[in-house]
Amino acid sequence: MLLKEYLGCDVIELAKRIKTREIGPTEVLNCALQRISEVNPTINAVVTDCFDFAKQSLKKLNGNEPFYGVPLLVKDLGQPIAGIRSTEGSRFFAHNIAQTTSDLVSKMMALGFIPIAKTNTPELGLSYVTESALLGPCRNPYDPNRTAGGSSGGSAAAVAAGIAPVATASDGGGSIRIPAACCGLFGFKPTTGITPSGPLNNELWSGLAVNFVLTRSLRDSEALFSHIADQSRVKPLPRNKKLNIVSLDGVFAPVSVEFPCLQAVKKAEELLRDSGHRLQNKYVAMDLNAIAECVITIIAANTYTVIKLQEIQLGKKAEPAELEPVTWEFYQQGQTLSAYDFLTAKSRLYQLMQPLHQILKQTDIVLTPALAQLPLYIGELSTDEVFDLYLQKNVEFSPFTSLFNQAGLPAMTLPVMFHNQLPVSVQMGAAQGNDLLLYSIARELQTVLPDFTRLIPLT
Repeated sequence: MLLKEYLGCDVIELAKRIKTREIGPTEVLNCALQRISEVNPTINAVVTDCFDFAKQSLKKLNGNEPFYGVPLLVKDLGQPIAGIRSTEGSRFFAHNIAQTTSDLVSKMMALGFIPIAKTNTPELGLSYVTESALLGPCRNPYDPNRTAGGSSGGSAAAVAAGIAPVATASDGGGSIRIPAACCGLFGFKPTTGITPSGPLNNELWSGLAVNFVLTRSLRDSEALFSHIADQSRVKPLPRNKKLNIVSLDGVFAPVSVEFPCLQAVKKAEELLRDSGHRLQNKYVAMDLNAIAECVITIIAANTYTVIKLQEIQLGKKAEPAELEPVTWEFYQQGQTLSAYDFLTAKSRLYQLMQPLHQILKQTDIVLTPALAQLPLYIGELSTDEVFDLYLQKNVEFSPFTSLFNQAGLPAMTLPVMFHNQLPVSVQMGAAQGNDLLLYSIARELQTVLPDFTRLIPLT
């Protein structure tokens, strides 16, 4: 198989060609490895290879799996593979060798996927860009001077650059959707709790985060959702329904939104109206400061816990030099929290999210920009910042994504246009369990949008 052919295939097409023996899985694997050698020096998306593991995994499959032989990239955060280095993007975890395999990876392997490498991530997933002190910056394939987003930045950059057609990812505040928007991919955050999070946790980040995948094509994402997600918790798709769609106003003030990001929303609105859907703008009053206080408490508690467990494993206390300044601040804050503080924050956050739930009782879908800014330049957002400035810069870059995590809602980003050769996306969210509704409207939009799945930068 020629590399050019490989780059033109999504998951479904590769699986079909392998199944019909048009190509062999070893050929496909070699193409993936060739692509790593070509582009990884530029984008720094792959940080640990699993090539020997991949070859052994291939031998264990029977060839009847639905995605037999398709290469898979795995995020190097919270998605371990037994026997493979698992750094969590942190110097304090740099020498970890995983003792277990995450349920998501196990499920993907049972479907026939072959893990070939781990992908870059910020330290403990605590940034909307991927620039850890341990692993270095992950760069955007469309402009290597800019970020690929975070925290699934390595997965997004690698898929966009054609290393593999799919990578695992996770999303605790936008960490699937932000990198997808930066790199021109379809990004989907499922309803909280319907995708695998074990075996070490029954929920991620105390319910803020979910595991899923990043793909170049919408049809790949939808197919994998049907295999991975708990379908008993997914609502059936209404037939032939024109939707009520709300563009949210007011929720995100006083954050300013760059013109291309607003332009993308206007374009999506026009296309949706042309398809017969009903659109309106609506102001939603939400206490963003109170929400932020709750979220910081929950993240601090989780950050302290994961570092404390590592301290126990290593038999030593973490030192400031082993953690990035923002991580250290979360760790320090976490030490001071009581059980009352933590549980009160969770309960209060649930109450604070009710206005968004109420909107979605009255409408089908909410529409926002995916990001408030174009992909940031490398170094523009740093975990070396003063803590409050770091928080502010994250919000200024991506004020739209995290509310859907805090409310447990499904949400997606999809590219609708380019600006100065950078993809620009919109975001849509729906009520809990209405994941298929989002896939349906994405399919509809895809028929009238440019085919981003065929665009492979760095070729």
